[in-house]
Amino acid sequence: MNLKKYIFILSIFLLGVQSALAQSYRPKPENFFGIQVKPLIPFGLVGDKPFDIETGNFKTKISPIFGYSYGGVVRIGLTELLALETGLNYSRRNYRAEYSVPDSSLVGTDELGFVSFDIPLNFLVYVKLGQNMYMNVSGGASANYNPSNIRSHIVPGDGKHIFIFEGRRLAFFDFNANANVGFEYRTEKSGTFYLGISARIPFTPSLAIATEYRYDTQKTVAYGVVDGASFAFNLKYFFYNNKVKKGPQFKGGPIEQ
Repeated sequence: MNLKKYIFILSIFLLGVQSALAQSYRPKPENFFGIQVKPLIPFGLVGDKPFDIETGNFKTKISPIFGYSYGGVVRIGLTELLALETGLNYSRRNYRAEYSVPDSSLVGTDELGFVSFDIPLNFLVYVKLGQNMYMNVSGGASANYNPSNIRSHIVPGDGKHIFIFEGRRLAFFDFNANANVGFEYRTEKSGTFYLGISARIPFTPSLAIATEYRYDTQKTVAYGVVDGASFAFNLKYFFYNNKVKKGPQFKGGPIEQ
């Protein structure tokens, strides 16, 4: 191998080293860990509306009421303006059941909750509004684990009447579509603060429900389904990412020019 080939190979090697060093010193998208709290508010915007089920003279009104979700969130930076978010959340969706038997002027009210654990995966896009202020929009899906069924009963009036609510999960695991929009403020030392709104829309209903009215040997049952859609305010806090800066750094010494 002649001298020109040695020089050519050495030049390619040095060029590759220089490129690798430049890449290692280039700022990379950051990853963050945080916590989030989501009050579930039944505004009726995503299907979370009251509905009635009835059989004969027995009627039940099912209404979503205030619930909550909380957990940890991990944000994985892809570019300066793109990221992925995932995590693990505990969610409790609460409902009110209002029973009525008009023929006997009998009424009753009960409240109960359906618990699930979800792992979301959302694709996030930033819009920079200022030096520290960003707007972001994200969408994706979540896998949900439903650990148990629910059942409750009340005994109104003289104790001879019973109203029963039973909800059975349609699957141990189901999936939701997610949509989020919000604003975040990033600080240099105190982390990132986020405020937004979120919606979850299940691909399939969450619960098959049955409400029952009993009096002596008489029994009347009404059937329905709960889809489990929810709308929420979304509060997030991402911890300060205290990473060590890489690359050549100049440190002042006793002799400076």
